[in-house]
Amino acid sequence: MPGVEVWQIGNEGGFLAAPVNVTAAGNRLLLSPAERADVIVDLTYVPLGNHVLSNVGPDEPFGGGVPEIDFDVADPATTGQVLQFRVVPAAAPDPTTPPQYLVLPPVPPLPVETVTRRLALIEEVSRFFDDAPAEAELGTIEWDSGAGVGAWRHFEWRAPVTENPAAGATEIWELYNVTADAHPIHIHEVIFEVVNRQDIVVFEDQKQVQINPASPPTPPEPWETGFKDTVVAYPEQVTRVRAQFNTAGQFVWHCHIVEHEDNEMMRPYRIGPLQPGQPI
Repeated sequence: MPGVEVWQIGNEGGFLAAPVNVTAAGNRLLLSPAERADVIVDLTYVPLGNHVLSNVGPDEPFGGGVPEIDFDVADPATTGQVLQFRVVPAAAPDPTTPPQYLVLPPVPPLPVETVTRRLALIEEVSRFFDDAPAEAELGTIEWDSGAGVGAWRHFEWRAPVTENPAAGATEIWELYNVTADAHPIHIHEVIFEVVNRQDIVVFEDQKQVQINPASPPTPPEPWETGFKDTVVAYPEQVTRVRAQFNTAGQFVWHCHIVEHEDNEMMRPYRIGPLQPGQPI
């Protein structure tokens, strides 16, 4: 849309730390399934007429990268069209504060974590088709500090709870993505801070991972500041989030791609002790 200016001020968990200039990033905002963005769209310099908000994500599994360089964009005649704007002459002056001058409420920091959990995002390859995943799964990483590697183990939905934070505890969850696709991971009942991401080395035959020593951690993107409830975990990376688990009970964490969460990429987790009526 020529002349448009877009600023993001919030996401799933509330306000960002400061307004983010989406226009400076080519007027593109990366959103995976379940992620949300509160944006201010300035149409002051947009020509009168009809304009379409486009989807430039792929019509296939997303693994990260740049549209039209790393993947083909969505079909512009169908899935590439999201919303039509009909720009007409202004009826009155705009009295609002320009978004770049907004002062957003401060984001309160979470307490320092007392536990770090290493978790795995896994795909089981089909026994009948080459390079075709048959099932998406979640699991845990058992870390060998001496060897500097972690072995992953998958768990089905019906397996006992493996994540049981104490009520009120703050934890870092490290999401090791050993698959070829990006996964939007949603943790119920909490909002969290995105801490950083870091490249990993995947040894698929041994079902092991290690941190890539040549890869320093990268901070969250500007639009990921503040609090979130869903985060994109990229392939061959560990994505770290920090959350405080205040509400005792039994909940779930899962990938928010429907085909994945309905195909074993969802696990129960419990905050606090087992309570009457909770499945075990």
